[in-house]
Amino acid sequence: MKITSLDLPTDVAALAERQAELPEGVETINLCEGLLYWRNPLNLFTVARLHRSADPAKRSQEWINKTKANLATSDYMREYELFWESLAGKPVYSDDFGSHFHVAKQSLGWNPRLTVCRGWDFGLYPACVFAQLMPFSRLIVLREAIGIDITTERFIDEVARISAEWFPDASFCEFVDPTGRNRVGTDGRTYTSLLRGKPLRAKKVILGANAPAARKSAVVGFLKDNVKGLPSLLIDPDCEYIIKGFEGGYLYEYLKGTLKPDPSKNIYSHIHDALQYLCTKVKSTDLSRIDDGARTQVSEPRFGNRAKPAINVAVIEAARKQGLTDGVITNRQLNQGAYGRR
Repeated sequence: MKITSLDLPTDVAALAERQAELPEGVETINLCEGLLYWRNPLNLFTVARLHRSADPAKRSQEWINKTKANLATSDYMREYELFWESLAGKPVYSDDFGSHFHVAKQSLGWNPRLTVCRGWDFGLYPACVFAQLMPFSRLIVLREAIGIDITTERFIDEVARISAEWFPDASFCEFVDPTGRNRVGTDGRTYTSLLRGKPLRAKKVILGANAPAARKSAVVGFLKDNVKGLPSLLIDPDCEYIIKGFEGGYLYEYLKGTLKPDPSKNIYSHIHDALQYLCTKVKSTDLSRIDDGARTQVSEPRFGNRAKPAINVAVIEAARKQGLTDGVITNRQLNQGAYGRR
C-alpha cells in the first residue's frame, strides 16, 4: 500500500508505528532510541538504521511540526522518518481524496429499484467497478472486480456470474473505454461486442470520455462535491484496489526527477480507468430500468441493512489453473494467505 499525505499520521507515536521498514526474519538489535542494527544474512554486512529520534532535540512534536512546514510531506517522510515508499510518485487524487470521508464505515447495500452501473477497462488487468447513482447525484461504489492472468472473455464470463450473485434481477448499464468499439479480443470481436454477447448480454453500452483530463475531472467533481455534508462519492470498504489506488497506488511516477504526464499502468490503474469512464457519463445517462422500460421510483436507500455477499472479487486465473479455485477468490482470502501473499 502506498502512503500519501492524505493519511500520514501527525503525532510522534503514530509515526513510530508506520515508519519502521525492517527486514523480515532477521534479528535487529536496538542500541538506543532511534538506532538499530542487524547483520545481512546474504552478504554478512552490518546495517545500521539511524532515525531522527536518536537526537533528543528532534523527538518533540514541536520540532516535527516546524520541520514539516518547510518540506513536502514525501520529502519529510524520506529524510526524517526513513519511509521510502512515499517517494514512489504523486497520487493522481492527492488533493481531493480522503479515506475518512469517501470510504464508508460499514458495508453498503444496494437498491434493487435502481440500475447498477458497471464501469469497464480492458488490458493487462481487466477491471469492472459496480456502482449506483443515488438521489442528488451521489455515486455509491459497491463492488470491484480485478482480472489477473486471465483473458478478456473469461473475465467477462466471471463478471456475468458474480453480477447475478451480487445483484439478483438487477438492471445493468455498461460504461466502457471508447476505444472498446475498435479494439479486439483474442477471437477478433470488439470489446463492446463481447459485452453484448453471451453470457453478459449487455443491453445498454455507453462509451466514456477518452480525454485523460476530462476523465480525471469527472472523478474530482464527485470527490469535491457533497450533499448536506455527505460525500457525493462513497466507496464500500471492501473495494480494496479502488481505495488503495486513491491512497497512492494510482499515481504519476517520476522519470529523472520529473513526474510523467500520464498515470502509471499497474494493477490499480485499470480499476480507476473503469471508474473514470463511468464517472464521465453516468450523470448524463438515462438510468431507467433498461430491461422493461419502466421508470424507477427513486428513493434514498438504506445502507448496511441488507445481507452482503461474501465475495469481493479478485479474478485470478493462475489459482484456477492450479485447481485452488474457479478463478475467483476474495480479498479476505488473499490477506489471510490462502493463495499466497501479494
